[in-house]
Amino acid sequence: MSKNKTLLAEDTVIVWGKIPVGEYRKFFKQAISEDFMDGEDFQGWVFSQTGKTLKEAVEDHFNPPEHKNLEDLLSERRFNIISEPDKAFIIAFDKAVNELGYDCGNTIGSGAIWSPLMIIYGKTGTKSRSVIARIFIQESEIQLRLFLNKIDAHRQYIEAAPAHIKEPFIGPHNDCKSCKEKCGWKEYTIDGRLIRKCNPFWFFQPTLEKLPDYMGLLSEFYAKKPAK
Repeated sequence: MSKNKTLLAEDTVIVWGKIPVGEYRKFFKQAISEDFMDGEDFQGWVFSQTGKTLKEAVEDHFNPPEHKNLEDLLSERRFNIISEPDKAFIIAFDKAVNELGYDCGNTIGSGAIWSPLMIIYGKTGTKSRSVIARIFIQESEIQLRLFLNKIDAHRQYIEAAPAHIKEPFIGPHNDCKSCKEKCGWKEYTIDGRLIRKCNPFWFFQPTLEKLPDYMGLLSEFYAKKPAK
């Protein structure tokens, strides 16, 4: 057994440059998953864990339950890849969505291929947890995806919306070209034009200034029903 492998015990403290990054990668793939951070900035992630033991880093990855709110979670060293403006947006969005009756369970999980981290917002207090939004976190930016249905029923609202709200509905991103029904495309009409899109609706570079418009859109689609 090599010297480096001998060092990789659960109580090994992560010290940048002391152990090859490849050895760290082998440990975390075994402890977390074989596809852990494939294609992402694993080296930067390990650097952000400096000072922790390998066991602590693994536990932190799975979001230990002692975290009381999302703001506390984002203050952890492992989320230093998120810029302060993006953190401010996430915290403000979280509070605003909570008022609509949706939450993320104070959890930041693993994302898709194009995004190492992801926050999922589902219906509060239900088993089905129908998803209303996701925030995808990359090293250089965040992306907001809203889950919206029955677009034609909200046509007037969308047609009168600001450009950064209207663009995901009418712009070229995710236009359906030769897809089949299994791709889950959506078809609707905006400004008299028939539109078909796959995997909508993405809002790039979300900011605090745009937050009221995002919430206005969500409120349009997910307005709380009056109590009987």
